[in-house]
Amino acid sequence: MSKPESSIWGNILTCIEIGLHIYGIIAEKNSGVVLDADYAKEALSEQALQAGEVHGDHIYFDDVKSVIPAYELLQQDAITDPEFKEHCGSPEQLAEEGKFFAPEYFGEFSAPSATPWGEITGNRFLHNGLYMLESRGEWQLAVHQTIAEHCLSESAQQLAPGYGDYLYYPLDACAIPIYELSASHPAIAEQIISDDSLSHTLCEDYPAYVAMHNLHTDEWSHIHDCAAPKSLFLQIQLDQAAAAEEEPSHRHIQVPYETDKIAAPLQAREPDDFFEPTGELEL
Repeated sequence: MSKPESSIWGNILTCIEIGLHIYGIIAEKNSGVVLDADYAKEALSEQALQAGEVHGDHIYFDDVKSVIPAYELLQQDAITDPEFKEHCGSPEQLAEEGKFFAPEYFGEFSAPSATPWGEITGNRFLHNGLYMLESRGEWQLAVHQTIAEHCLSESAQQLAPGYGDYLYYPLDACAIPIYELSASHPAIAEQIISDDSLSHTLCEDYPAYVAMHNLHTDEWSHIHDCAAPKSLFLQIQLDQAAAAEEEPSHRHIQVPYETDKIAAPLQAREPDDFFEPTGELEL
């Protein structure tokens, strides 16, 4: 039983022993936790083993799935490296983080039971830890705090009142989180019916955010203002606008916005983006 001399992630840049037969590795293409295969079969559950990849005499858990062996090994007090233990926190903390990184093992986040404005009267599940909720006739985006910590900027987090485990964004204040989450969560990107409207809303309501974003990103990812209506970038916003126009005369009024012409995606988001966690658990 020895340290791996090579890895499935390319040349090893750093390899430290964080416990007996347990290694923390940073390589060219990835990082994570690597265990001696024989030891892993004795120490880990079958479900945990299935999350790893066997290669030679070792089993590899990448920077996302490493939360699984770390959780089980911490419970056994098998991890001895003090820095790694401090980074992981308690098994309970890892289990909550694991609902973000490995929900197939730890389970998904609990759904919100209420909003800061009262009882939930409408609920649309978008993704693990992401919901559209109705309360007192108003809809809002609910984002689990753990997702916010990994996927949202401080600017986005400061916009929303926290209540329980979630942050809540009314529809007229959800442009920044929708924009940021759409880059990591396809389920959010699918909710956007007009990138032009989203871009215009960001420029109109949050010019300081747009200026800071454009200052710190390459030109291809800049946010530019567009000639489009404000706050009509989600279907639910469009539905509310249509309902509001129909109410006075109880007759159908065409909303002056063409939903059948979906604008080209914002330059800050590639159409093939897939969710990539922040690597908060990377070694």
